[in-house]
Amino acid sequence: AAAANDDDDDATTTASQTQTLALVDASADEVGDYRDELLSGWGGGGNAAAFVGGFGAITASEAREATASCASTPADIASRVLALSGLLLCTPTEAIAVAHVFPAILETPRSVIAQRMAALKELVPRADAAVIFRAEPRLLLAGDGDVIMANARRSVAAIKSQLPGVNADKLVEQEPSMMFEDISEELEALRELWPEEAFRNSDEQNPFFAEELALAIKALQGKGKEKPFKSL
Repeated sequence: AAAANDDDDDATTTASQTQTLALVDASADEVGDYRDELLSGWGGGGNAAAFVGGFGAITASEAREATASCASTPADIASRVLALSGLLLCTPTEAIAVAHVFPAILETPRSVIAQRMAALKELVPRADAAVIFRAEPRLLLAGDGDVIMANARRSVAAIKSQLPGVNADKLVEQEPSMMFEDISEELEALRELWPEEAFRNSDEQNPFFAEELALAIKALQGKGKEKPFKSL
């Protein structure tokens, strides 16, 4: 009887793994549809030349950032991708896309991702923290967590101070990179261009105000001229 139960458990586990593999494989195909540089997939079993059991086409630089993931089995990677999609509240397709942005996230402990997500939710409770995380995983994970969140808090505080009445949470959700850049000059420029009254009750008067304001700040920065924070 015990042997029969073990066989049933093994069969259930195998079925679950097969289902996970199929789901992530289909999601990876969606990601691969729009990628040009094909080398191998996540979970290629160490074979970087052949397309053996991988999920999502990757570039050489991506492979260097997550070498262990390239050598992991497809089943292991599929499990990580599925877990990542749960943490980031997204589909496996979106989770694979996040891995292309920051490959090391596949090898980042789940506890670290969860802790950083919780800190982000606490900082901007009216924003969709998962959207911000999926947009800027590298800026949220690559480095000392205390320094990263200190810089983010500084940016949000500056927005609230310089643009009274503006929904700072919604603004950084529209343009997450603002949380990790020094935008003090741009905020000052906006105050010179627009009167303070323009910012107060702006969301009630114009539901797209945050989106328009984000575009205005990016325009003031100029393409490629974003200023990162200096080390604390």
